[in-house]
Amino acid sequence: MTRPNILFITLDQFRGDSLSAAGHPVVRTPNLDRLAASGVRLARHYAQSNPCAPGRACLYTGTYQLNNRVVSNGTPLDDRFDNIARAARRAGYEPAMWGYTDQGVDPTQADGRDDPRLDTYEGILPGFDAELDMPAHHRPWRRWLEDLGYERMSADGALETEGDRPVEHGVAWL
Repeated sequence: MTRPNILFITLDQFRGDSLSAAGHPVVRTPNLDRLAASGVRLARHYAQSNPCAPGRACLYTGTYQLNNRVVSNGTPLDDRFDNIARAARRAGYEPAMWGYTDQGVDPTQADGRDDPRLDTYEGILPGFDAELDMPAHHRPWRRWLEDLGYERMSADGALETEGDRPVEHGVAWL
């Protein structure tokens, strides 16, 4: 029997009802709608905590915040916790990441006190292969958009020109 391919998408600062597949009266998300139609959309998923890194730590480890102790962006996730990428690897998958997971490195896993990973919360969750790491400055993403012909614009400019953008790109750059 062939194992299924798994695409696990998490979005930062994106309401679950902000999809046309979820019935939003204004937002149009054709590419995400196609994925939702051919896969599984978790319509009743709620974040266990906030802000970003604590919520992700809960999602990736399947633990409550009071157990994983990630209380703010930049709080390291203890390396002793299992996570979705490690579980996938044990199951024979090769978990790859495009974007970011924003997990601070556990200091016990650092290469000494001068390890630069200790100075950032933008670490990669252990177990993932980073195919495209997109830290806060998002330079690879911006280069890709520029190659597609998009210029950097304000949120108002993006909204004004959204109808003119090719849907196949499925992006709007703010």
